[in-house]
Amino acid sequence: MKLIPVMLFILGLAGTACSSAQDKEDSPLSMRMEKSTQDKITSIDSELSLVTIPEDRKQQLKLDKAKILVDHGNYDQAAILLKEVLQTNTKAVNPSEVNLYLGKAYYGKSDYSQAIGYLSTSEKLDRNYNDHERKKMVARSLYEEKEYYPALAALSRAYKGPEVHKDHFYYETAAKTYYKMGYTNKSLDFYKKSMQVAELGLKEYPNSASLASIKNECSQILGSK
Repeated sequence: MKLIPVMLFILGLAGTACSSAQDKEDSPLSMRMEKSTQDKITSIDSELSLVTIPEDRKQQLKLDKAKILVDHGNYDQAAILLKEVLQTNTKAVNPSEVNLYLGKAYYGKSDYSQAIGYLSTSEKLDRNYNDHERKKMVARSLYEEKEYYPALAALSRAYKGPEVHKDHFYYETAAKTYYKMGYTNKSLDFYKKSMQVAELGLKEYPNSASLASIKNECSQILGSK
């Protein structure tokens, strides 16, 4: 089996992830927010500074701010706020939502083990709240943790039913997972499956560089046998 293209491909995936994470860290929060969003943060901070603010209102505001921070890549500050909300045990906010956003924060920080924990807690508390997004993040987190069989099972659950459209995330995650399983298990069957999934994805997303790369790598490996 040719190991050089496999290793180059894996290193390429890691490099892309590192570059993405570095871009998030290097971009000031204010540069990633529209003025209206910055104004909303300022308004929340102003209300939070009031001495007379009711406790339930305070926790709701912290959640609102944390959600904005997560959406704009400020994961550390968001996680701090969300943990503060959880510690109060307030009934003013949905605990499943708080855990979901904690999962998103750790997912964004590439701390996938922590992400899986919070996302799983979110599901236990409310199986319906933002279920599709949550299952997608669990599937990708399991993949990143090298839990390939559970990752495929989670991905299958996320896209269960004919009403759920298989998007680029599905094809890319499934193809990458089978590819890694082929490398880990030294099995051509997994490479064949990876290429099949990549080809299906390319029919719908013909300009996908990631799917094309996976297909080409699998083709090289299978062609060498």
